[in-house]
Amino acid sequence: MTDVFISYASEDRDRAGKLASALSAFGWTVWWDRKIITGQAFDQAIEHELETTKSVVVLWSKHSIASEWVKNEAAVASERGVLVPAIIDSVKLPLEFRRKQTAELIDWKGEPSHSGFQALCEGIATTIGGTPLHQPILRQGQKVWWSSRWVLATIATIAVAVGLGVYSLSGSWRTTTPKPTAQSDRSKISTQPESKKPVGAVVEIADLVVGSYSGDVIADSKGGSRSNVGLTITKLDGSTIRVTSDYRRLGTINVALTRIGNNILNADGDTPFMVDLDRNPPTLLFDPHSEVAYRGNKQK
Repeated sequence: MTDVFISYASEDRDRAGKLASALSAFGWTVWWDRKIITGQAFDQAIEHELETTKSVVVLWSKHSIASEWVKNEAAVASERGVLVPAIIDSVKLPLEFRRKQTAELIDWKGEPSHSGFQALCEGIATTIGGTPLHQPILRQGQKVWWSSRWVLATIATIAVAVGLGVYSLSGSWRTTTPKPTAQSDRSKISTQPESKKPVGAVVEIADLVVGSYSGDVIADSKGGSRSNVGLTITKLDGSTIRVTSDYRRLGTINVALTRIGNNILNADGDTPFMVDLDRNPPTLLFDPHSEVAYRGNKQK
């Protein structure tokens, strides 16, 4: 039984895929027709998921309001009391669905802080029996998957509010990092206790994440999930890495790094990246251009 079933018109597949990735990253299990297994009967697979899912998100657009498939799926969801509608185009909804409170995702670009996306998440949480959220739902052992800019801004706000840290603004929010010994480059951070640190040894941000990872593609805007996917991180310089994978959809991408506590994040760009060093082994969350969500563990 999945948490979320996404109903959409075929013309809106890319936007449905982006939403599936975002909701999966929030910890929910998501089903959409891209996940039909080869050999399954299309209508039987959809009917089974529609009748068992905990919530149905219907994406209303200029295409879906004319789709009998989408209207039928919305009707079934409404009868079951699990309908959570969202509007992605400026359209007039079919008459029978106009009374339902609808999340507005017309200008949503994938950011988790978007008010319409937050409203949709609260609707899902309430429908499946949880508590309305202002932050993502997390499964046991998972970390929230935010863009690095939003994380930095959030932490900066909290730090100012409680007086726990000092953040400066110079083009973008920066994090306070431990003062390097005999180094001025903020990317060169020692993580070893003074008593165990070799004389002159410096650990750079990139050194903390390089290595091989093994895990799964948990969502893909142009495909389904995939298990046992390998990924390799190599060092380009002290704060820049290259991520490559044996799965072509993940491709090859360079990532500039920053650090917040024991989380290593993407410093800029449209590719969410986070390595949680508190986990043993360290856990990587990676989503190239917000299209292919990957979660894996560092191999020893």
